[in-house]
Amino acid sequence: MIDFVKITIKSGNGGNGIVSFTRESNNPMGGPSGGKGGDGGDVIFISSTTIKTLSKFKYKRHFFAEDGGDGGTTKKKGSKGKDITILVPVGTVIDYIDDEGKHIAHDLDSPNKQIVLIRGGKGGLGNSKFVSATNQEPLLAESGELGKQFYIKMELKLLADVGIIGMPNAGKSSLLNIISSAKSKTANYPFTTLEPKLGTINNYLEEFIVVDIPGLIKDAHKGVGLGHDFLKHIQRTKMLIHLVDGSENNISERIISINNEMEKFDINLKKTPQVLVINKIDLEEVSILKQEIINEIEESNINHKPIFISAITSEGINNLVNLITEEINRIRKIESTKIKKIEETNIIIPQMKMHYQSVIQENDSSYRIIHPRAIRIAKASNLDDWATLIQFQARLERMGVNNSLREKGIKQGDTVLINDRDFQWD
Repeated sequence: MIDFVKITIKSGNGGNGIVSFTRESNNPMGGPSGGKGGDGGDVIFISSTTIKTLSKFKYKRHFFAEDGGDGGTTKKKGSKGKDITILVPVGTVIDYIDDEGKHIAHDLDSPNKQIVLIRGGKGGLGNSKFVSATNQEPLLAESGELGKQFYIKMELKLLADVGIIGMPNAGKSSLLNIISSAKSKTANYPFTTLEPKLGTINNYLEEFIVVDIPGLIKDAHKGVGLGHDFLKHIQRTKMLIHLVDGSENNISERIISINNEMEKFDINLKKTPQVLVINKIDLEEVSILKQEIINEIEESNINHKPIFISAITSEGINNLVNLITEEINRIRKIESTKIKKIEETNIIIPQMKMHYQSVIQENDSSYRIIHPRAIRIAKASNLDDWATLIQFQARLERMGVNNSLREKGIKQGDTVLINDRDFQWD
């Protein structure tokens, strides 16, 4: 089962605004008509119940949204770039480092949960948007904002009501098969199960999801055996069935060992309700020693009264299923009382960050403008034209960029840099 992948995602670039004027025979003074560029496409993740693993991302690892179209004449706006929608299994955790160096994590822990992970770049303004009372013929336009690209990790943590844990060959797959609709491979040797298996328990009108976790061994929390990759799948379960082979020696030590491995992996697993189940009561050696097993568990201060079953003959299975039903219903009632009655949306949209520097000093007599909007206007406008350059200087004044240069201590004759151009400060 593929439950961990790394992929690259990128939102679309915004389209460029243009400089254009309407000059028609019947309207010779039609004025500026340059249209705005279209916004770039967003990157959207949606959790889907139809997808069970992350295997499709093994072969496709790059996902790019479409760029926005450039603006047109007669104030025509460019087309919006198509969003890219990525479907992932319910229970997927997405994490990445954003452009400010912060670790961001999103948990798609319910069906049809939607996250707009990256917004597309904004379309640049055309010159028709720069009209003002003092400037009726603007010569400035704005290039589109660039989209953002992130390298993200996705990890699937299965969503199940009940987790079956225990050492290899305890009979977990057999138990899953008999209490649910699952059809897991079984055999009398360790590590028959190489990946978590899901099944559904139907008890009258009740339905629960149960997951069989591959056998855990000592130091599983460190990655020994198969445990490290699969312990994460019990982090979301409401309760655990701790299955033990009743024919083995040192039963209490085995129980304690598994519990220790879980707590070392995630201390919160200690709080998960647990039902201790001793398997193979159909064997004479187990049925004869039943009371001795109970005494051994009590003497070891294990705070769970064992239930004895046989995953082969079904002895004790009905009692176990009824106990699971009661416990899950009890937990669900507790959870429902904790939910506050507030309106919540299932759509998460990242907030836009608008804080940035305007100017940096490169050396004693050189200053670079890094204001994003100023850079985009310079890129889309013809600054070789004197009239356009005058308007650009006026725009920098209005945006506070010139004031930032003064605060940095710029002097007459110093160099101002923006993109690949340089100007003398006067």
